[in-house]
Amino acid sequence: MKLLVTSATSELGRTISEGLSKDHTLTLTDLPLGGRAPRGIKPHSLGHDGETDSLVRGMDAIVHVGFGGHQAEATPLLDYLTRCTYNLLTACLNTGVKRFVYLHTLRVFDGYEPHLTVTERWKPLPTTEPAVLAAHLGEYVCREFAREHPQLEVISLRLGYPIVPGTRSAATRTKQPAALCSADLVLALGRALDARVPKRWNPVHIQSPVPNARFLMSGAESLIGFPKKAA
Repeated sequence: MKLLVTSATSELGRTISEGLSKDHTLTLTDLPLGGRAPRGIKPHSLGHDGETDSLVRGMDAIVHVGFGGHQAEATPLLDYLTRCTYNLLTACLNTGVKRFVYLHTLRVFDGYEPHLTVTERWKPLPTTEPAVLAAHLGEYVCREFAREHPQLEVISLRLGYPIVPGTRSAATRTKQPAALCSADLVLALGRALDARVPKRWNPVHIQSPVPNARFLMSGAESLIGFPKKAA
């Protein structure tokens, strides 16, 4: 499968790119940050123009990093995850790319009491922290776009935290109830790319199945078969 991965220079971008490169052909992109772009990265501003169409043309799917892709002031971060996300979705529509996977965060549920076990049916309560709020607004753009354009299949993976290198044992050792190991991240993302989805808008919770897990993943189990397979 040919994939476009955004925010590819970020730690999260590098993690998913390394994990996906074994089974997929990747095109890596990130915002132009001045100076020379790292090797293998296509700098792109994701504007509302034909250049964004050219970037996504020929791809089978897009992996768009919402939370964890950029550290920036509130205004440019909000602009990137709203306007540029809309531009990227529009380019998919223009070029016939059907699968769009948005990487979000389960931190949008921080407003609930920590003893509550949260499912995909719960309403997000994002804080005003710029990174969390911008990622939440980016997901909102994805949701509304998918509802308006049924030819697109949009999956939002709301990722656990912290994200730790390694397998599920590494996540368990953190003793954090929402931890996600990198092996589970790559596993869930691979399944999201391959899954047959019944709806055009599909938000799911992704964390490693650690003891006393904070989030239920019934939606992820039914939609992409995660986390049934050990990582």
